[in-house]
Order: sequence, then C-alpha cells, then structure tokens
Amino acid sequence: MIQTLNEIDTKLFVYLNSLHNEWLDQFMLYISYNKYFMILVLMALCALASKVYHKKFIGLFFALVLAFGLSDSISTRVFKDNFERLRPCHQEALKDSVNLAGKKCWGGKFGFVSSHASNSFAIMTFFILLLKAKYSWIWLLYVYSSLVAYSRVYLAKHFPGDVIVGALLGILISTLVLKLIGRFFPQLKPIHQNQS
Repeated sequence: MIQTLNEIDTKLFVYLNSLHNEWLDQFMLYISYNKYFMILVLMALCALASKVYHKKFIGLFFALVLAFGLSDSISTRVFKDNFERLRPCHQEALKDSVNLAGKKCWGGKFGFVSSHASNSFAIMTFFILLLKAKYSWIWLLYVYSSLVAYSRVYLAKHFPGDVIVGALLGILISTLVLKLIGRFFPQLKPIHQNQS
C-alpha cells in the first residue's frame, strides 16, 4: 500500500514539476520565497481581525503565534526528523530530471511534511475561522495557501503528498488551537463559535 502511494506520488510529482515556463518559474519563486509579501498579507489580516475583535485580538494573536509555532515544530521535529523522506531534488533517481527553476536544491534534506504548506494553511485557517462569520470571501485565503503548497512541488522541494499532508496538519492545528482557546478562554471564542 505504502509503495503504491509512493509510486503515485512520484508520478504526480514528475508531471507537475514538468509544467514549466519562464513566467511561471519567476511567479513560483516569488510565491515560495518572498517573505515580505507574506508579512504584508499577515499585517492586513491582523488589522482586519483587530477591527472585528478589538482588544480581544491581543489574546487571539498569541493563539495565532501558538498555532504557527506548533505547526512549524511538529512538521519538522515530528514528521521530517522521523520519516526522513528525501526531498525530490535530493533523490538519486530524480535529481537529473527535476526542474529547479534555475535554483539549487537548498533547504533541509527531508521533505515530509512540507512546513511551508503546514504553516501557510495554519495561518490562513486561523484567520478563516476567526473571520468567516463576518466576511464570506475569507475562504479565498486558501487560494494563497494552495499556491504556496503548489510552488513547493513546482520547485522540486516536495512531493504532492508532502504538501497535502502538510496542509491538513496546518488546518488541524489551527482548528484545535481555536477550539481549546474558546473552551478555556470563552471571552476569546471566535464569533462563529458563539453563534453555534
């Protein structure tokens, strides 16, 4: 079963990684590595959430930091350090055929799960759960997270399975953090929890 999943994952990776052109190379590098853009998005989301939650957002901001910290630590220390699945660009069978968009295969040796995917989905899920009762468009944040996840496959840093499991991990962590915060600090409950 595991071997079959690995084979499917590898075939899907080879296909997705082969869909290159010069414009997409630059776009995916920007999405994957431009921290300033992510900081601007994060600042805008914090401003939006503080407009809705006012002073309560200070406590919720610490919950966001907790969710991000858990996502980053678990994706690295629990998954990467234990599963030790090589990134595609480090695999002997693939290293001559992968497209790195002109960059070296930097980053750690192991790729399961993708911390980029986990962290991006953790942050966006956090804000979606905080703001979905007020803003119906907030679900579009998952478009950004999905682009981040796809860029990691496009740039040969991860297999599709790495980013899918990473995304699910990030979603789970933020959902659990907000549920626990709502349980132990009822005054910090997201609006949608108060309505249910």
